[in-house]
Amino acid sequence: MKKASLTLSILLLLFAGSVVGKNIKKDLNTKLKSISSQFIFADMHAHPSRFHRSNLDSISEEEINRYKLHNINVVVASISTDMAYEGNYDTKNGKVPRGKYKPSLGQSFTLTFERFQRIQNTFTKGSAVHASSPSSTLKAKEKGELAIIPAMEGADGLEGSIENLHTFYDMGLRLIQLVHFRANALGHVQSHPYSPGGLTAFGKEVVEESNRLNLIIDIAHANTETIRDVLKVSKDPVIFSHGGLKALRDQDRALTDEEVILIAEKGGVVGIWPHGRYIESVDRMVDYIDHVIDLVGPDHVGIASDLRGVSKYSKGFGKEANFSAIAKEMIIRGHDDETVGKVMGGNFFRLWQEVSR
Repeated sequence: MKKASLTLSILLLLFAGSVVGKNIKKDLNTKLKSISSQFIFADMHAHPSRFHRSNLDSISEEEINRYKLHNINVVVASISTDMAYEGNYDTKNGKVPRGKYKPSLGQSFTLTFERFQRIQNTFTKGSAVHASSPSSTLKAKEKGELAIIPAMEGADGLEGSIENLHTFYDMGLRLIQLVHFRANALGHVQSHPYSPGGLTAFGKEVVEESNRLNLIIDIAHANTETIRDVLKVSKDPVIFSHGGLKALRDQDRALTDEEVILIAEKGGVVGIWPHGRYIESVDRMVDYIDHVIDLVGPDHVGIASDLRGVSKYSKGFGKEANFSAIAKEMIIRGHDDETVGKVMGGNFFRLWQEVSR
């Protein structure tokens, strides 16, 4: 009799725990739905479907739906325009392996142009809509559509010509990241081996013209000198879309606290990424977010997945791109709705609105 009573007690406790667990999950989902209804959720840097490197004609419906599942409203779709120099991409004629290349004149521009066409194809198919402006993104959200910002990761595709910037703007370009994995005609990189030097004369011209065209400027991958120069030249706030923080892990793809402060003082936004090689879990990722909030407040941090641009993602985010897990971890830690909304995209959207004005 005593054994039966003990078994019943254990079952009741397990049932109660299960009910509490389900209620917590339900409460988190309800809270997240409420927050996402009030804010634009954004992925500040990604390569959905690996469209930039794989032999595809557009971004897949599966990837689009994955973003929608996790309440993302706008995605920055980035083309790594230094591919002509670094390889590691597919063509209709086969794969160009990773390596060091000296492209012929026009090759980088043509490669970038062709990748931009893939984003246009995504729009033509009706899978997503062009995020041409903040207002168009708001309209897309109202209709339940995903908006995509065509972007460059590294402006090597300009090939030193400001006219090419205008060409890509006409194709939908709304965000330009100045450098990627190599020092180029605009500036220098933070990746190993470190590239000394700052913004070039052409880089200054691109920053000024980007301001005039209302393009968002991204200083991810840039070294300290280039970051400082861009902050001096640009009349608009800028983003550092994806990376880590040296205060939490000393690596070349990370910002110092001083750099974070400089970007924030300009009104900019720092994006934390779920890169599994550097940030092992969503829980640790939120540690990074909290560090930026503690340092400069909740108005200067955002999310950038680098989706399909890395080989390993933080545990809890994974290949399924679980953006919701980031927001839920922030809620569990006690962040209020406004802070969660700002981090999940509100800060990026506010900056875009300011740049557009």
